[in-house]
Amino acid sequence: MSIRTIVAGSRARTLCGSAILGALLGIPPAAFAQSASTGSQIEGNGTESDSEIVVTGTSIRGIPPTGSGLISVSRDDAKLIGAASTPELLATVPQLNSFNTAPRTSNGGLGSFAPGLRGLPPSATLPLMNGHRLISGSTQQTNPDYPFLPELAIERVEIVADGASAIYGSDAVAGVVNFITRKRVSGFEANVRYGFADDYHAFNAGGIFGHEWSSGSFVAAYQYAENSNITGADRRYRSLDFRAAGGVDTRSAVCPNANVNLFTGTIYAAPSLAPGLNTCDPRGPVDLVPENRTHSVFVSARQELSSNITLWGDLLYSDREDVVQAALPGQTFVLLTAANPFFRAPPGTGALFEFVDFRPDNLVGADHFDQTFRVRTGNATAGIDVKLPGSFKASLYGTYNWSRNDTFQPGINTTALAAAAAGTTVATALDPFGTRTNPAVVAAILNNPTDFTNRQRTRIGAVKIDGPLADLPGGELKIAAGAEYRRETYRQRGSSGGVGFPEDLDRDVKSVYGELFVPIFGEGNAAPMVRSLALSLSGRYDHYSDFGSTTNPKVGITWEPVEGLNLLGSYGRSFRAPGLRDLGSTVGSYYAAAALVDAFGARDPLRGATQVNTILLFGGNQNLKPEKARTFSLGADFRPSFAPGFSAGATFYDIKYDDVIGTPSGLGALIFTDPTFAPLVTRNPSAAQVSAAIANTVPFFYTFAAVPTIGNILDLRQGNFGIRKTNGIDFDVRYRHTAGFGTVCGGIAGNYILKYRTQLSPTSAVSNSLDAGIPRTTLRTTVGVTAGPVTFVNFVNHRSGVTAPFATPTGSSLYKAKGYTTVDLRLSLRLPDLGFARGTEVGMQINDLFDATPPFFPGTDGIGGSYNAIGRYAAMSLRTSF
Repeated sequence: MSIRTIVAGSRARTLCGSAILGALLGIPPAAFAQSASTGSQIEGNGTESDSEIVVTGTSIRGIPPTGSGLISVSRDDAKLIGAASTPELLATVPQLNSFNTAPRTSNGGLGSFAPGLRGLPPSATLPLMNGHRLISGSTQQTNPDYPFLPELAIERVEIVADGASAIYGSDAVAGVVNFITRKRVSGFEANVRYGFADDYHAFNAGGIFGHEWSSGSFVAAYQYAENSNITGADRRYRSLDFRAAGGVDTRSAVCPNANVNLFTGTIYAAPSLAPGLNTCDPRGPVDLVPENRTHSVFVSARQELSSNITLWGDLLYSDREDVVQAALPGQTFVLLTAANPFFRAPPGTGALFEFVDFRPDNLVGADHFDQTFRVRTGNATAGIDVKLPGSFKASLYGTYNWSRNDTFQPGINTTALAAAAAGTTVATALDPFGTRTNPAVVAAILNNPTDFTNRQRTRIGAVKIDGPLADLPGGELKIAAGAEYRRETYRQRGSSGGVGFPEDLDRDVKSVYGELFVPIFGEGNAAPMVRSLALSLSGRYDHYSDFGSTTNPKVGITWEPVEGLNLLGSYGRSFRAPGLRDLGSTVGSYYAAAALVDAFGARDPLRGATQVNTILLFGGNQNLKPEKARTFSLGADFRPSFAPGFSAGATFYDIKYDDVIGTPSGLGALIFTDPTFAPLVTRNPSAAQVSAAIANTVPFFYTFAAVPTIGNILDLRQGNFGIRKTNGIDFDVRYRHTAGFGTVCGGIAGNYILKYRTQLSPTSAVSNSLDAGIPRTTLRTTVGVTAGPVTFVNFVNHRSGVTAPFATPTGSSLYKAKGYTTVDLRLSLRLPDLGFARGTEVGMQINDLFDATPPFFPGTDGIGGSYNAIGRYAAMSLRTSF
C-alpha cells in the first residue's frame, strides 16, 4: 500500500460524503460539497504536500493512524455547526459524555472542562493542540482542559477514539482530541453571533488576520464570548417530589422559613409555628448553566530560514470567568434558648429551648451564593524543523504552558452562627425567623470564604526524528523516534474558613518513544485478497519522579482485501499518571461525633446502634500508582466503487481499565466489609495511632481543646481501587448525491455500548453501569441540501433512556427513563459578491426546535440522564472576509 493510497483513504473517511462527520460531528452538507470539489482541508490549504501531512495518532508524517479510525471536522464544518466555543463544538460528538448538553466545568466550577469518551472519566481522554499537550485550569484537578480557541482559528479537529499512550503518554486511555489551528490566512475575517432561549442569551464575536510572504506566514485571532445563566427555577420540568412514581419526596425541610423541632414528635413551621413542615426547592436557585465571559487570543507564525530549516511558534491565551450560583448551606439543629431575644416558642408548648432548621437567605440577602472562578491559561510552543538527508526530518521544540485559577466561594462560619444563636442581647443574637440579626453579627457569620489562587506550569523540551528507512515492495518503510522531558508544577495559596492550604507540588517526567510503519503489501506486490496490508508498531517509556516508570506498546494493522473495503485492528496498553493533586493535595482530618456519623456516610455496621466518634482523612496519597488500561479494536470501512457517494463504517472496541483512582468515601457499609478497604479502617485506635493519623493534617469540625475518645479512623484518601470494563460499537453510514440543482446528503452515526461493568474494588461485586445512569445508545443523524448559495441542514440528536436506581420508601428500585431526542436546524445564505456584501454570509440556527422536555426520572431533579438545559435556542450570525 503506498503512502498516497493510505492518505487518500484517510481523506475519504474524514472529509467526503455526508454522514460520518455530519452525524458524528454535526458537519453540514455544504462542507461536504466543498470538500468534494476542492479536496481535503489538509490538501486544500496549499501549504503541505502529502509527505508533510501530520495527523493525530501517529508520530510519522504522511500516514493515518494504522489500525485506528480517525474522525475529523473541518473549519467550514465548525462554522455551520454554530458553536461558540470548543466545548460546544464537541458537544455534537455522540461518543463524548457531553453529547447534546450545554457543557460546563465539572464539580460545580471546581473541576475540568474536558468531557470523557464513551462513559469513561474525563481524565482518560487527552486533549491536544497541534499535537502538543495543554495545561489544566482546574482548582481540583490537573488533567488538561480543552483549549478555548477562537472559532476562526480552528483548521480542523481530529479524534482518535483509541488508546494512544504509546504515542502521547499519560491520559490517552480512551483516546485523544487534537485541535489543529490555521497556519496560513490572507486578509481579515470576522464573525458575530447572537442567540437566545427562555431566560438565556449568548453573544460572541471574533476576528482573524493573516499575512503570507514567500518564506513564512503570520496569523492572529481573537474572540469574545459571553452568556447569561440558567437556574433550576428557570426550568419548570424539574421536580423533587416523586411519591406519585413510587419514590420519595426529596424537597428540603431546611428553608428560608424555619422549622422548629422540640423532639416531641411534632415539627412546627414558621412563621406561625403551627404544627406542620415547611418544604422548598434547594436547587431552584442553583445554576444549570453558569454565567460566563471568555476572551481568547491565538497567534501563530512560521518562518523559513532556508530551504531546509523552518522556525515556528504557536500561542493561545484565554481568560475565562464563570459566576456560578450555588446553594446556600442549610443550617440544622441550631439550638436557641429563651435567653435569645428572638426566641419564639411554638404556641401552647411553653418551651424554653428549641432546635431550628433554616436556610440563611435572610442573612445573605439572597437565595444563593455567587461563586466566582476566573481561569487564565496560556499554551505556547515554539520549535525548529530541519530537513535531513534521505527525506528524514528532525523537530526540536519547547512548550511552556501556564494557568492561574482565582476561586472565591462565600461560606457560613458555623462557629460564629452558634455563638449568635447563644446570644442574649439584640446586638449579639441570631434571628433565624426574620431579618433582625445585627449587621455586625451577620458579617461575622458570613466571614468564612474559600479564597484560593492556584497556579500550574508545564515545561516541555522534546526532539523527534522521522522518515523512510527503506523502499519495500509494498511501499516505504518508515520510522519515528523521539525523546521528551517534562516538568509539572502546582502551587496553591489561600484559605478556607480561615485555614490555609499552601501546596507546592512538582515532578519531572522523562520519556522516549518510537514507531515503525511497515507496508507489507501495496501497489508493488498486491495479491488476491491482499490489495494492501500495513502494520504499525509503537511504544513509549515514561519515568515519573514521583511514582516510577511505565511502558506502553501498541500494534495496529490496516488490511484492504478488495478495493473499497478496509479492515482495521489495534491492540495496546495505555495509562494515566496520578495527577499532582491526587498525590500531594493537603490531607484534611474530619471529626464526626458518634451522633453525626450518618451525615458523613461513616456508620460502622459492626457497632450496631452504638456508633463511635470517628476521624475521616481526605486528600492526596503519595502511594498512588498509575491507572492502566488494555485497549482493543476491530473495524471496517466500506466505500464501494459501484455506489459513489456511499460509505459505511463500524468499529468494535473493548477497554479494560484498572487501578482507577478514587476515594471510598460515600460507599457506606462497603468501606467496613470489603476486604480491599480493610487496611483503611482502624477500630479502637490507640492514642499514638490517633496522633499519627491527624499529624500534618488540617483539622475540620474540631470544636474542642483536646481530641475526645476516637472509636474509628477511616483513611479515605485517594487510592487505586476501581476497575471498569466496557465494549461497544461506533458506527456511521452516509450517502451524498450530486443533482442538477446542488447536493443532497444524509446519514447516521453514533455509539452503542454492549457492556459496561464496574467494580469499586478488585474484591467488590461487579455492577452494571448501564443500570447506573449511562445511556446505551447515542446517535446523530444528518439530512441536508445545498442549492447555489443556500444551505439547509437538519440534525437529530438522540440519547437512549437511562436505567438507574432511585429511592423508595422501603429502600431502592430501578427506573427506566425514556429517551431524549432533539432536532437542530441550520440555514445559511452566501450573499452576492457585490460591493459591501462581497465575502459575506448570513446564517440562522435553531437548536432543539421542539423544545424537548427531558425524560422523567424519580430522583435528583426529576430528569433521566444528561440533557441540554438551554432548550430551544435561536441564533443569527454574520460572517465576512476581506
